[in-house]
Amino acid sequence: MRRMSSEHVKEQRSQILSGVVEALLRDLKEGTGDRDRRRQVEEWMRTLGEKYPEFKIEMGLRDYYLAEAERLRKDFDRASDLTEKLSLGRHIESYLDRAAEYDRRIAER
Repeated sequence: MRRMSSEHVKEQRSQILSGVVEALLRDLKEGTGDRDRRRQVEEWMRTLGEKYPEFKIEMGLRDYYLAEAERLRKDFDRASDLTEKLSLGRHIESYLDRAAEYDRRIAER
């Protein structure tokens, strides 16, 4: 059996992981799964973003935060209780702040 070169293994590893990252970021942006699961994926993506800047995970997270804010905005429009609207408004602001932070990071690179 032929031994694979370390460069080939590194390239193959990168391709496999890149596909996983792309799929998970797409799922996040589309709102797949419940909020708890999305939060777990988000945390892992933040960790991977630091480790693998070449995957442009920061752009995916920025887009996810904007999409999540839009989803919450729709919930806000349907809400009738003032307390619920306040809570949703705060969550929307939080997601928009995170999106702006990632946008600044992207612009700095």
